[in-house]
Amino acid sequence: MRIIRNINNNVSLCKDSNNVQVVVFGKGIGFLKVNEEVPLSKIERTFYNVNKNYLDVIASLPEDVLEVSSKIIDMANIKLNTSYKSNVVLSLADHINSAIQRKQNNISIKLPLIYEIKHLYPMEIEIGKEAVKLISDKLNVELPSEEVVGITLHLVNYGTTNNPIDDKNEEKIVDDCTKLIEDELNIKIDRSSFSYFRFVSHLHYLFSRTNEQMKSDNEEIYKMIKSKYADTDIYDCTIRIRDYLSKTLDFKLNDEELLYLFIHVNKLCIHEDCYLEG
Repeated sequence: MRIIRNINNNVSLCKDSNNVQVVVFGKGIGFLKVNEEVPLSKIERTFYNVNKNYLDVIASLPEDVLEVSSKIIDMANIKLNTSYKSNVVLSLADHINSAIQRKQNNISIKLPLIYEIKHLYPMEIEIGKEAVKLISDKLNVELPSEEVVGITLHLVNYGTTNNPIDDKNEEKIVDDCTKLIEDELNIKIDRSSFSYFRFVSHLHYLFSRTNEQMKSDNEEIYKMIKSKYADTDIYDCTIRIRDYLSKTLDFKLNDEELLYLFIHVNKLCIHEDCYLEG
């Protein structure tokens, strides 16, 4: 590893033996000079494929926050049997640092629908709980319970290396689904709304679960929804999205997944007052 830029005392941007850029963590690495070789004994963590926009973010983050974020992602990788992309450690550290600053400034952010999130992402919620406890133990900061949900959504929203869809294609699929809803329901979706955020979160959840379908005890609820709303534009729109995802991603949504997709499309419609028409 050869230093090409020092980010802080313990983090540097390097190039490996194949001339590939890598962010390197290790005590005192930042004191080495540019072009100097980094002793392997000093390297504690390496992060490949880091978005360049995060390099300046790293420099502004406390090192203990970065370390806690790394531990949380390590834990998530083990418990979810997955592998998060390198950028997630850095974006989560930024999220945690912002949460700590909000706590210090007595700023509260309410995240509604916590029960729905618990139902959709039970394993991620448990990791969120452990993450908040780890932050308390290691950083001596008692974050509000809402941050369990905040961290959960962060884990859901950010990609894993075993996600079969790359970031660019994910963005296109989300955009296509959004435009499909706008065209089918004749609405303009507010992309800054919490309803849209939850819709996108749910799509990311589906992307990461293409080989593991959602299952619970809501079959009767789905039958009720179908019997009541089968002739509505919202149900038709949901079926169109299902067919698009099936064709694009080569996987089929079961009734449980279709139910939650319908709920999210319906909430977007409610947010945009589309029921006021007709």
